[in-house]
Amino acid sequence: MSANAIVPPLPAENGIHVWRTAVVMPFITFAFVAARFYCRAYIVRRSWSLDDYIVAATMVSIIIHAVLIANATYHGMGLHIWQFTPELNSEYYLWIGISSEFYVLSLAGFKSALILLYLQIFGVNRKFRMACYITLFYTLGYLTCNALTEFLGCNPIAKKWHSNLPGHCINTVASNIAYGAGHMTSDLIIGILPLTMIWRLQFPTTKQKIGLSLALSCGLVAWAVACVRWAISTYNQLIYDRPWWAGISFTFSILEVNTGLICACAATFSPLFNLFSTRVRTWTSRASMSWHNSARKASISWRSTRDEKETGTSWRHGSLAGAPPPPVPPPPAHVMHTVVSNDSLESNSYSMEPLVTSHARPGHQPDDEFAQYDLQGLQALHPGDRTIV
Repeated sequence: MSANAIVPPLPAENGIHVWRTAVVMPFITFAFVAARFYCRAYIVRRSWSLDDYIVAATMVSIIIHAVLIANATYHGMGLHIWQFTPELNSEYYLWIGISSEFYVLSLAGFKSALILLYLQIFGVNRKFRMACYITLFYTLGYLTCNALTEFLGCNPIAKKWHSNLPGHCINTVASNIAYGAGHMTSDLIIGILPLTMIWRLQFPTTKQKIGLSLALSCGLVAWAVACVRWAISTYNQLIYDRPWWAGISFTFSILEVNTGLICACAATFSPLFNLFSTRVRTWTSRASMSWHNSARKASISWRSTRDEKETGTSWRHGSLAGAPPPPVPPPPAHVMHTVVSNDSLESNSYSMEPLVTSHARPGHQPDDEFAQYDLQGLQALHPGDRTIV
């Protein structure tokens, strides 16, 4: 860093990749959030719950975080350290400090939304409910500490971006490594939590059990991104050219919060997938029956025409010899018993009822009571009257 350093037009170097990621990812995430609320409002027809409000607020936080990170690329993010001037260095750390607060807020949002969703589905199980509360307390606890240390880590606070001011700061290298480990462990716990309940339930097929497991444990995708981000961020803390590697680290920070919220939305898409698969099966069956009936009619018409020609020829040959005309032969058996109905789709043979996992039952009864689960609407049901909790 030098006062005579030549600063290229910004964004530059890795800052270009950060800027592109910050612009593109919120649009993709917003599409998943919109699909979630469409599913809740028009398919499940359920009023908003606490996790829905958290998802909406997290989407706003992610957009603000993306705007701040994109703006930081115009203040040196992604450049090499020898391309920095003292003024640019101060601007860079100022914008990093502001954006970090919204990064922590976004993490807390999608993690809380997933845990609250699990409580809605399996919260009637006492042990699982306690595990969710402990995980929520742990997650929000260390994230609150993270936000406070980001804001109050230096005394005075301005020393965070003006390093030449008198005062002191906490060991940011150790704190960032510790908080990164917290992100990974919380994501891993949140991803595993629903599996402990799903695999204790009985389903009509193993395929349905695996499908629900993948849907509700998709938070493991955010865990994988968090692991990569933590590895790059840790390496970034220990080298000299930190701003250049920070461009890669903050790119994965954007990916982490966006994939986390996408996973929180995708976990609620089961009714949407059921509706889509049912309509696809309906359209496929109708097309298949239409083609089958058309082919059958064509076969009957061809056979009838051939029989008429054969009957007419034999009658003319017999009449020339003075013999009485032979009786008209009966139609073939397949013609007599052929019934073409327009109501074939409504018959029992072609029932379009989808496989419903709404009442999956536990494989064995534990000490604490299990209730039935409405996995279509992602709600727990009371065991007595089966009303939604």
